[in-house]
Amino acid sequence: MRVLVFSERASERHAVARILQGSCTVETAADGRIGAAVIAREAPEVLVVSWPRTGGRELLRLLRGADSAGHMYIVALLDPCPHGRDVAHVLSAGAHDFLRRPVVDGEIVARVYAPTRLLPWAKAIAKPRVFDLSGGIDMSGLQMWKRMGEVISGDFEQLMGHALTVSRGWPKSFGRGVRGATIPMSLATEGLELMVSVLANPATLKWLGGALLGHPDAGLANLDDVLRELANTAGGAVKRAALPENITFTTGIPFNENAVHLGAPDVQAFSVSLDGGAACLAVVGEIRKRENHRVSAAGLREGMVLVHDVRSDSGALLVTAGSRLTSTTAQRLATVLGPSFVLEVARAA
Repeated sequence: MRVLVFSERASERHAVARILQGSCTVETAADGRIGAAVIAREAPEVLVVSWPRTGGRELLRLLRGADSAGHMYIVALLDPCPHGRDVAHVLSAGAHDFLRRPVVDGEIVARVYAPTRLLPWAKAIAKPRVFDLSGGIDMSGLQMWKRMGEVISGDFEQLMGHALTVSRGWPKSFGRGVRGATIPMSLATEGLELMVSVLANPATLKWLGGALLGHPDAGLANLDDVLRELANTAGGAVKRAALPENITFTTGIPFNENAVHLGAPDVQAFSVSLDGGAACLAVVGEIRKRENHRVSAAGLREGMVLVHDVRSDSGALLVTAGSRLTSTTAQRLATVLGPSFVLEVARAA
């Protein structure tokens, strides 16, 4: 566990660091700007901060604003107070816990390790589900994944006005000439991506042209547009189905792609029969592991997905985690944060 000890008192910094040394990796800071720089470089799990007589709220905003993930657990060191009136002010400013001086060795160690005790409790009472992000999410165990064919076909029925039949597996009637479209769906905080593809064989393309465009020979460019719209519809259905399980996907832009990776462990396919079997679509879901990367604010580009909340130096929330950047938002963040600010992002969708 990494701990940053912030105090203008050199004796207090050294004393707290000595107590925690051995069980934690400890850094110290005596100045707010230095502390913010340490946090921006690599945010600690726990911040132990000496609460000043004045300006405490502003100091905490500065330090919290440097934590782009917003996960830092904050313990405030307070002076003795017989009435305890300062506690409400400290907690409302954003601290999670407090400790009265004089500092007792066993007590500060217990306060610093409080998050490790709180996590099992939070998991036990949370509804409907809390994920231990340190262990990652098993997306293939979600109901959204297990019911993907049924979920998507429901939206397709509304779009096409025809009853559909869903079965598991790649359509047996599919041979050559298959065309398709894929929509990427990011779960950036987990480094995961769900690719949802919709594919059609030549006979189905003719059916789609006649049913949706009014002409069986509508042309491949127009049919590719239809497939992208179907992929977009499929992505919306999956995103809604995942919300009850506390999963919020960031959807990308559909693109035409004909290749799918059948047979891989995290790939599943469904056959969706249209118009009593006159046509058939293939719906394929593929879970991919995507390594996030770090870029400077100046390197932000349209389509990148933010892994963490982005806050200003004052602690104000600028953009929430999971947001897919527009060009305007990317430029605004670069201006507000400055080129030296580094953020974690998923690839451009």
